[in-house]
Amino acid sequence: MSPGPRLLHVLAETGYSGGEVQLRLLVEHFQRAGCHNEVVLAPGARFRAAAEELGLAVHEAPLRRWWRPDLWWRLRRAYRRARPDAIHFADGRALILGGLAALGLPAKRFTIRRIDYPVKKGLLGGFRYTRLCDHTIAICDAIAQRLLAGGVPADRITRVYDGLDPTPWTGLQQHKGPARARLGIPGSAQVISQAGVLRPRKGQHVLVDAFAQLAPEFPRAVLFLAGGGSEHARLRAQADRLGLGGRVFLPGPVKPVHDVYAASDVFTMPSFHEGLCNACLEAGFAALPQVVSDAGGNGEIVVDGVTGAVVPRGDASALAAALRRYLRDPDLGVRHGAAGRERCLRHFTADRLGPEVEAVVRRLLA
Repeated sequence: MSPGPRLLHVLAETGYSGGEVQLRLLVEHFQRAGCHNEVVLAPGARFRAAAEELGLAVHEAPLRRWWRPDLWWRLRRAYRRARPDAIHFADGRALILGGLAALGLPAKRFTIRRIDYPVKKGLLGGFRYTRLCDHTIAICDAIAQRLLAGGVPADRITRVYDGLDPTPWTGLQQHKGPARARLGIPGSAQVISQAGVLRPRKGQHVLVDAFAQLAPEFPRAVLFLAGGGSEHARLRAQADRLGLGGRVFLPGPVKPVHDVYAASDVFTMPSFHEGLCNACLEAGFAALPQVVSDAGGNGEIVVDGVTGAVVPRGDASALAAALRRYLRDPDLGVRHGAAGRERCLRHFTADRLGPEVEAVVRRLLA
């Protein structure tokens, strides 16, 4: 893209997770490409710190309160002041509210769909992707298929995989002992881990049930669930009820999260719905074998039988059987972890993400 285009990124989410990590990477790429970037945020958005660090102009609008009468004029004022050539709606709420407010503007509009929830046809489904934006980026093939099923034309969809810088995750397995000591995990343990928010769609309750099937056979095995969220108390009660209280770790958010991957023998993500999970990418770059559900892009990160195992979502027995193979054969885990790292290096690096999204914007502006 030639220098000069102005981009405005609209983000309604107030947390900071995988989508925000990817947004920052995109902004950094567009800055290097000579583009002017500004952002519209909801009050209290954690992305504000990143935006200010990157030197972005920040506009504020009550994007979490659609009924606020000042929402619409605040959005229109942000559009007027930013004078964007392209508007990027960074999440679903931003697309609906920001897209409605942008109707009639000359700016090209695109969004990135990040999770594999079904897209219904009609006003609240595929309509938003055909009337409120000009193009949709799907972060995995599974999401692209959802969009097609919702009535979005194929020529208005581009699949661009999310990406990460592999450097921070490289070589973590060489520091297993110190990482376990910092996390309070026995040095001789067999560690099954997950890192991410604790919520029902992430399937941690299925994982605890699967671990209950494995625990008697593998007395050194422990389950380490890093992250905070609404399911923390429920998962603690479930583990205690199953007699696993001393073997299921629920430490809350772990910082730096790198210790989780360094301490682990196998990583798992038993989600019911997923996009292209950043935690799975991190585990891949850390050379961990992975056992994941077949939700979203999990099966695009993990190749069943080559870099890990892909099991039906919600199936605790299948999840336990796949984890059992790695607990019985640690060398298999090492081989699959190495293959997973090579796959991630081929397909899921940040240096591919920016140019591919840039190419989409280039087509729109042309």
